[in-house]
Amino acid sequence: MCGAPFSGKTTLARSLAVHTNSKYLSLDDIMRQRGRDLSQLQPVEEWGKAHEICLQLMDELMQEHVSIVLDDTNNLRWLRDRFRQLAQQHQYNTSIIFLDIPLAELEKRREQVRHSKQRNYVPDEVFYPFMEYFERPDTDEHPLIFDGTLDMHEWMRTCLI
Repeated sequence: MCGAPFSGKTTLARSLAVHTNSKYLSLDDIMRQRGRDLSQLQPVEEWGKAHEICLQLMDELMQEHVSIVLDDTNNLRWLRDRFRQLAQQHQYNTSIIFLDIPLAELEKRREQVRHSKQRNYVPDEVFYPFMEYFERPDTDEHPLIFDGTLDMHEWMRTCLI
């Protein structure tokens, strides 16, 4: 998965894991298990530790030939390349699903979360710098693009067959 906060990555990743009988891994879950509050800005070093844990988990799963759906923003090319490199070592095929949701929609969803308190709200000082430095997947990464114009299940039926 690759996309901004509030783009629907977790919802799509969980559905995709069920649809493909894959193991669901989440960087946010790893951070929470490590006691990190994701409504606050987290040090880069903490995200680095979470990525190392995730890479180790993925390596173990790949040794057992388990399919994986990785739920993360994957906001930087070098992070995506790192996961791809591990997959190549295990002769795994990879796909990037880029959730390309317009900023206005992300802001609307973010505001809904702030009012509903159903999940962690991401404050402006975390959200907007993230958006500024987000590296969209390049065409050479061959991303599958989900832009929200189709229902998620319809998109999976038409794009993943």
